[in-house]
Amino acid sequence: MSSEDARAFLAEAQNERGVKPGAAVTSMEQLLQVLEGDEIGRFESAAAFIAGKPGVDAMTLHATVELSWSDGFSTVALIVGELAKRASVDVKRLSDQKASGQALTEAQQKELDGAEKSVAFHTKARQALEQLARDHLKAALGPVNEALRQFPKDPRTYRVAALYYLLAEEWEKFDTAMGWFEDGKAPDPLVKYMKAGEALKRFVIRKEARAFLIEALELNPKMVRAQAKLVLLEEGITAIHAELEKLRAVAPTHPVVNLAGPAITAEYEVSAALERARGTQTAPAP
Repeated sequence: MSSEDARAFLAEAQNERGVKPGAAVTSMEQLLQVLEGDEIGRFESAAAFIAGKPGVDAMTLHATVELSWSDGFSTVALIVGELAKRASVDVKRLSDQKASGQALTEAQQKELDGAEKSVAFHTKARQALEQLARDHLKAALGPVNEALRQFPKDPRTYRVAALYYLLAEEWEKFDTAMGWFEDGKAPDPLVKYMKAGEALKRFVIRKEARAFLIEALELNPKMVRAQAKLVLLEEGITAIHAELEKLRAVAPTHPVVNLAGPAITAEYEVSAALERARGTQTAPAP
């Protein structure tokens, strides 16, 4: 999928879900709020506002916008990719039944149609998000390298360099960059967040990644991207839905909410209904 097609697909999907374009970013205060709130719909305006401004603050903030954009799209891509896999299981089950000569009931045919649509939508969403995540990671490389050239010993440079190497999975450079953070300093939510990313991407230890994200949120409860990652990392539909609702409460227009949320909520409602039905059954007499 081309970048142009990816942007068009996401714009259409967001519009169909009633997501309006975010307000323009016109001040540094707004830019910082957009980053903290992971307001992905306003990142384009944020990047346009800060790009080209002089100084280490502007340069590293520009890099941070592009890196956060890439990171956010990567998170959503993983979530919708999992939803596509789950829906494909239902497609295979019902298609195999149909192919074996067993007629589908009206309800089963409706379920098959819905599952096929889910696979198609979430697969295309994953492809679009992955493409745009690559684009924004590439866009971040320029300001990251320039910050390293002009301000190689500035802590703000360390932070964007470490995040870039994490997202690019350049682990030797990531290890070096993380070593720049001095021991003994106050706990840093971004460091915790990056350690969560390393646990997930490098070591595939989901439990450890969740623990680091929880620590990051304890240090900064407004760190929306950490909450978005918890939707990805939880296991079991009840826990996943609980994290989704926490995200919805603080960031109702986040792409995890409007792209993945409907399918997660639908699966949760089926599961909850089944649990309620089980709870009403009378235990058999001894």
